[in-house]
Amino acid sequence: MEPSFLPQGATSDTVALAMGNPAVEALPWDSLQQAGARALALPRAHQALQYGDEQGVPELITYLADKVSRTEGILVAPQNVMITAGSTGAVDMIARLYAHRTGVVLVEAPTYRDVLQVFRDQHLRLVSVAIDDDGPMIEPLRALLERLHREQALPSVFYTIPTFHNPGGITASLERRQAVIDLCQQYGVLIVEDDVYRDISFDKKPPPSYYALAGGVGVVSVGSFSKTLAPGLRLGWIVAAEGVIQTCINSGSLQMGGGANPLVASLVTEYCQQGLWEAHIDGLRELYGERRDAMLVALAAHMPPDVTWTKPNGGYFVWLTLPQAVDGGWLAARAKAAGVLIAPGHSFFAEGDPHTRHIRLSFSYAQPEAITQGIAALAGVVRDLTEGA
Repeated sequence: MEPSFLPQGATSDTVALAMGNPAVEALPWDSLQQAGARALALPRAHQALQYGDEQGVPELITYLADKVSRTEGILVAPQNVMITAGSTGAVDMIARLYAHRTGVVLVEAPTYRDVLQVFRDQHLRLVSVAIDDDGPMIEPLRALLERLHREQALPSVFYTIPTFHNPGGITASLERRQAVIDLCQQYGVLIVEDDVYRDISFDKKPPPSYYALAGGVGVVSVGSFSKTLAPGLRLGWIVAAEGVIQTCINSGSLQMGGGANPLVASLVTEYCQQGLWEAHIDGLRELYGERRDAMLVALAAHMPPDVTWTKPNGGYFVWLTLPQAVDGGWLAARAKAAGVLIAPGHSFFAEGDPHTRHIRLSFSYAQPEAITQGIAALAGVVRDLTEGA
């Protein structure tokens, strides 16, 4: 593989288990090229080179509304969907428009590390709530909201990754989701669910989204083509109440610049309307399921008994808890020297990792044989650090 196609920080002689990159084999070069040619040959193709409708390409909006309605068993109308510049653009926009009501955002501990910088760039106060294998822990969340209410510092937004969590790999249970909705509605907190991994399920269908459970009230659901098609498209969407969509449409950035990526959205519309995207997702489940299995088997075979890890039913990630004596940052540095790239866990905490004993592993990019090799090498480094403590 050419070096230019390697993830950031990787080299040809390393096993890349750090980055949430799709597999190179999962990028549908030929079919996207053909979809692009069809899109440019359409009579309306010149429209894709203009600024575009603020809400997005209407045909893609209709497609997504129909897909969400069908897969989640709820009625989603086109006025409930908006095309965005990836999930990052969606979260940034919602934060700008809604989080400054109080200036406080609730996040999980741990959470997606890059979104923390998005919130920090907007000078928002981040408050963490603990999660376990079933999702946000309800009693700590309840106590936190009660305290912040007394302090007149209630969060405007709760950013959560309920399905195949990044970095945790867990999926919030149906009971936890309903309890979170009840609490957030009680305190007037907007739930922003980052649901970009929902379609990549291996063993069983995940619970309904927060949006579906809440009937679309008080929830913005964020989706993306990055994890299931190609991140270079920089295209995502939100599903929300019509009032939220209108607020986004009326925002200054969209009024000034038009809709997100009209040309790319036209290409993706052609791809989706041909039935290619959902067929591609079926292939991703098999591809990534095999890599997940390879990682879990290797961890069980090679890791010392005092290392524990999550067992995801989908997505890209496994979250490890290390022995008491092993720091995730130290391990990442030593593992890199041994040819394995991992993500230390401290960067996934808004208010600091209280133990620094975590790492995130991604099984999406490396092939199964490399995953097995990398986990064996990583386990050797863990043993060395444990014995040297």
